[in-house]
Amino acid sequence: MGELLSIKNLKTYFYTEDGVIKAVDDVSLTIREGETLGVVGESGCGKSITAMSILKLIPNPPGKIVSGEIIFEGKDLTKATDSEIRKIRGNKISVIFQEPMTSLNPVFTIGDQIIEAIVLHQNMNREQAREKAIDMLKLVGIPRANEVVDAYPHELSGGMRQRAMIAMAMACNPKLLIADEPTTALDVTIQAQILDLMRELKNKTNTSIMLITHDLGVVAEMADHVVVMYAGKIVEEADVFEIFKNPLHPYTIGLLESKPILNQDKERLNSIPGQVPNPLNMPEGCYFHPRCSKAMDICRKEQPKLCSVKDGHKVACHLYKEVK
Repeated sequence: MGELLSIKNLKTYFYTEDGVIKAVDDVSLTIREGETLGVVGESGCGKSITAMSILKLIPNPPGKIVSGEIIFEGKDLTKATDSEIRKIRGNKISVIFQEPMTSLNPVFTIGDQIIEAIVLHQNMNREQAREKAIDMLKLVGIPRANEVVDAYPHELSGGMRQRAMIAMAMACNPKLLIADEPTTALDVTIQAQILDLMRELKNKTNTSIMLITHDLGVVAEMADHVVVMYAGKIVEEADVFEIFKNPLHPYTIGLLESKPILNQDKERLNSIPGQVPNPLNMPEGCYFHPRCSKAMDICRKEQPKLCSVKDGHKVACHLYKEVK
């Protein structure tokens, strides 16, 4: 599998009156063709900002991509002009947002919103685009697609709206689909259907997926490779089986231990003590050390580097030594 997207040393900062927030601080990751990359972490760890940086959707001011490269099909998107990035958005790279009601425009029909993307990128007239929109709605399992195409977002249920968002995102056969918490607003039965649908579409079209979530169950089901983020940095990276079988970073272990397991005798779930640090007042050394039961003196003084501890498994923790 070839590389589709490669992020190298990305830094995205927000400049506020109170100080600089390093939302994404030196992040490097790769997404291969046909692969699903799971990006995991608590709220505020920089997952969504990393994804928004790819399509230059960071509001400026106060946000800014300070440094780094985002290489997509051999081109650095951080240097792309507005017109170049507009040709990529919704065409080669699409996004499914967390809450479809805020992402869909309430004053346009579902069909109009899908048709707009198709006409803009696919060299079709409105009539052809409408047919394609209906086909896409059928593909994502929406019944009576030829009626739903003329419905407004508020007329659909949450699950139907999310399916419509997926139809819109897939309408131009993107190479990369960024799914930002695509099932958070849905109940569990609909969530399972949406995940099945995304897997089915990926297999049909060989689209790569960047799946942003805090739900490790979703990661286990969907991802091929996993990146764990904490406080704007990647703390662990490995393939999905390795992460679940042999987690190394105390944060990853804490996340996995806080997941409910069927037939577990414990009355209470484990939780990671403390809170995510204030981005304006980060601790010295490793950002996780105030919450870590294994913290050593070096953890309080020195930031650990992401290093390879075995083939394909990287971790940023002073407990481990790099394997040369």
